[in-house]
Amino acid sequence: MVKPYFTRKNLIIIALSFFYALFIVFIGVCLDGSHTIFMSTNIFNLIGTSLGFESIVAGTAGMVTLILIAIYIVVFVTLFLYERRYAIVNNKRVYSFKMIMIYLVTFILCVLLSVGVGLIIQSNLDKSGKLLLKFISQSAMLGTLVYAVVFGLVGFGAMLIINFLFVDKPFKFWNKKEKVTLEEEVEEADIDVTSSFDENPEALAAAGMGNGVGAGGIGGVGASGVGEMSSVKKVDELDDREKVFPALSNMDIEYEGYAIERIDSDDLTLDQICTRFRNYLAKEEELYFDEDTIRFFVSGLGTSHFMILEGLSGTGKSSLPRYFSKFCNANLLFIPVQTTWRDRTSILGYFNDFSKTYNETDFLLNLYHANYNPDQIHIFVLDEMNISRVEYYFADLLSVLEYPVEDWKLRLMQLPYGFIPPAKLEEGFIQIPANTYIVGTANKDDSTFVITDKVYDRAVTIDFDYRNKAFNVEGDASPIQLSYSKLQFLFESAGMNPANQMNEEDHSKLNIITDFIYDQFDLTFGNRILNQIDTLVPIFIECGGTKEDALDFLLTRKVLAKLEGRFEEYVKGALKQLLALINKTYGSGVFKRSEKIINTLMRRL
Repeated sequence: MVKPYFTRKNLIIIALSFFYALFIVFIGVCLDGSHTIFMSTNIFNLIGTSLGFESIVAGTAGMVTLILIAIYIVVFVTLFLYERRYAIVNNKRVYSFKMIMIYLVTFILCVLLSVGVGLIIQSNLDKSGKLLLKFISQSAMLGTLVYAVVFGLVGFGAMLIINFLFVDKPFKFWNKKEKVTLEEEVEEADIDVTSSFDENPEALAAAGMGNGVGAGGIGGVGASGVGEMSSVKKVDELDDREKVFPALSNMDIEYEGYAIERIDSDDLTLDQICTRFRNYLAKEEELYFDEDTIRFFVSGLGTSHFMILEGLSGTGKSSLPRYFSKFCNANLLFIPVQTTWRDRTSILGYFNDFSKTYNETDFLLNLYHANYNPDQIHIFVLDEMNISRVEYYFADLLSVLEYPVEDWKLRLMQLPYGFIPPAKLEEGFIQIPANTYIVGTANKDDSTFVITDKVYDRAVTIDFDYRNKAFNVEGDASPIQLSYSKLQFLFESAGMNPANQMNEEDHSKLNIITDFIYDQFDLTFGNRILNQIDTLVPIFIECGGTKEDALDFLLTRKVLAKLEGRFEEYVKGALKQLLALINKTYGSGVFKRSEKIINTLMRRL
């Protein structure tokens, strides 16, 4: 696990404080009036004399006090940096009143344990404490002065040597427009900064379809922000990452490059999580859901990182993921989808040719934030996702989520040679971490587009077609702390339980139904859906459900839903045979959802 409490910057500061403390002790020894170690003619004593310093015999008490001060300078700097990092890691304000009081108490303790102890020793020796304080102040003043001079000389010397060694290399810290003189760098300067976000960016530009997401997930952009190939940028034209990616760079500074690898989590089972979440919705939000809906939602998170909540308006589609995030202390981003969304720039942003900066959307910022918090659950809600065509703006994410987790990467832009991107933007790619879940809500009315089968097949879809009745809450309804690692452990444990897994008999029964559907309706499903069945069923059982309910749910959403809009003459008769076959295979009334959708389809014929 990465240790987040000391960064490289912190260690450099601690090392510098150590050398500063050594300088103070060394100067104190040089100024000591007894001159037992260095002669009175040493250069630092002469400098002190010229500055009007009084010659004081420090003795044992003075030297012990000076050494204690040196030790506690390093101790204070270390504790201060630790406390500051603790505030950052735990999402607290670094300079809040509480934290300032902690810093102050730390400082006072360090002073008391150094100067205070020295004064006590001095008083026991019946010597003046004023002389001790004067000796310490003189040593600190001259030590600070000498330290600053030495540090400046070393720094300027290093700058001279380094710049002399790289005198022919480009340096763009001060002069962003400095021309590249090396032949190979001139050739590299012609590399495109950006690559196409769309197959035909010119056509989109002509149509005026350059759209982006601003604060809150909605916003527009100028005509130049359509595609990555809209212009060519040279190396010397691209500014520092703090200007190209301002918000991402600020996040790097906030976390100082270190991810928060582990957070606390309550020890609950999946069944307990589902029950408490259902109670929480009813008691705290006055939202009522049946047990299976909650179980399908939770088990859907363990099956796919993409979920669609579909159905009537006002049935709680948007509320379910919103309040689940609140219930388990997950991070939530709620984005209303716009009708103007035409490509991935709407959610991932684009490089702006005029400002020479990257338009960082809320989706991108939260994705970047998820990389710094890999143990926190992050939920992205695309509200009314089918108000625009999902295949247009969501195609890249649909594709990449099919890969292994380590390959969930999306290229934001082609970075030029020599450009240093933000820490979590390696080679222009943004990682979609495993703790990220995307939930889309979809309505079924004339104002929306039809979601195609290729989208449905990749998602776990839950249908909200009725309002649930209120019930009395029994049991605990308090929110919980749930980490991604804990949730993933519960999912994996459920899948490894042999009692929950799909066995040979279960597959044989299901094959009877699916083979009949294929013969009669020419409908089938591939390995993707079979894998979803093998994954969802054990988790759903661990959530308190039954294997038959899980298979019934998957059959209706993955297969029978595709019969919508089929009006051939043979369909009604085939549906009757299918219903009889389901009842014969699993028993009458077991597959209630399948029976309901089959009867609905037959009534329409």
